[in-house]
Amino acid sequence: MSTESDKEVRLSVPADAEYLDTIRLSLYGVAVRMGFSYESIEDLKVAVTEACNHALMQLEDGAEVRLLIAYAMNDKALRVRVGAEQGALKFSRAIEDAAPIEDGGLGGADASQLGLFLMQALVDEVNVVPADNGEEEIVLIKYREAQAG
Repeated sequence: MSTESDKEVRLSVPADAEYLDTIRLSLYGVAVRMGFSYESIEDLKVAVTEACNHALMQLEDGAEVRLLIAYAMNDKALRVRVGAEQGALKFSRAIEDAAPIEDGGLGGADASQLGLFLMQALVDEVNVVPADNGEEEIVLIKYREAQAG
């Protein structure tokens, strides 16, 4: 969800892992423009890649579906929305299942949960929101670092 003061860049790519580099490159350009540090940009790239991977795992192979990525920028944060134009994406159940890690560590977690743990560790907020098409989108929020002054 963006506000009126947000500047937004939207990207639509085929729902295919071959396009993850394009998504990461566009994210890099947006994050550099906003003044994020190299470390924060790398964290964002990993988190967004994991969100896209989670979406791709839910979509049917060979379906004519496109991933929709939106970068909403403002003075405080970068919000990255990941969804699909169709394809019944559901993120909320996965986020609920990726509850905080217990004393047992990551040993019992499956691969999809590890990606969700990574997202939660690398960005400031992970939210699930309803999409315009009735599906769900995942929103990753990274706050800008305090500017030295």
